[in-house]
Amino acid sequence: MLKKMPQYQKELNRYAMLLNLAEDCMGRFQSGVDKLCKAEQDLAMGFDGQGEKIKDHMKNIVPILLDEAVATVDKLRIILLYIIQRNGISEDNLNKLIQHGNIPMEDKDIIMNLQYLGVNVTSDGTRQRKLQYLPGNRREREEQRYQVSRWTPFIKDLMEDAIEDRLDPKQYVFFGGRAPSLGGNVASSARYGNWHRDQKTPQTKKTGPRLIVFILGGVTYSEMRCAYEVTAANKKWEVIVGADHILTPRTFLGDLRMKLPEEPVPPEIPQE
Repeated sequence: MLKKMPQYQKELNRYAMLLNLAEDCMGRFQSGVDKLCKAEQDLAMGFDGQGEKIKDHMKNIVPILLDEAVATVDKLRIILLYIIQRNGISEDNLNKLIQHGNIPMEDKDIIMNLQYLGVNVTSDGTRQRKLQYLPGNRREREEQRYQVSRWTPFIKDLMEDAIEDRLDPKQYVFFGGRAPSLGGNVASSARYGNWHRDQKTPQTKKTGPRLIVFILGGVTYSEMRCAYEVTAANKKWEVIVGADHILTPRTFLGDLRMKLPEEPVPPEIPQE
């Protein structure tokens, strides 16, 4: 009887629409997205969901590359993650992965252009250079994570280190001189917004220090979320993050696809 009452029909229609949307999302997720996300997280972390180190990632990525239902952009992303995780692979193995994924050879430039970001793409078996830009000691995270979102972006470590005044001054140089610490976990320096102020003028009342992070090359949505999480965990601080554009998996691959301008060929010097 209650369901047939007019005042409840509108609410029932709303709930039905939300349930249909949830079912459609779950259907898409279970149609292959769940396996793709698990493989990506395993490659990024180096461990599975139970914390066990993965010895052979090939067992997880080859079925994805052979699956015709997986889009080419997703296969490319899996190959890129595998290359980063291995710190470079042989040219022969790279060609085999491309062949398994049925990836057009013109898309190989997307993979090779990763070297311009400092990644070792191919290896000849000799000792590869260490990736200097990756921090050696990551912070241990105790908060609960979903199995498909275990990875924490590096930028969150940098934000927390900046707030706690623990950034390496050799890699993150202060401009305009460094001011003494205010004590506690709040760092005061030219890096945090005091450089433009005339010290002779009276200081205006501040609502709190701000950490502004600007990333050249693009920012991802997960990195944006880090700014909110760090702000919520540090009530005295406000973290603002920005970039020249927003990165999604497709736009990132599009950026890698861009061809670099060819170096001009020097003119031949006529022989006397």
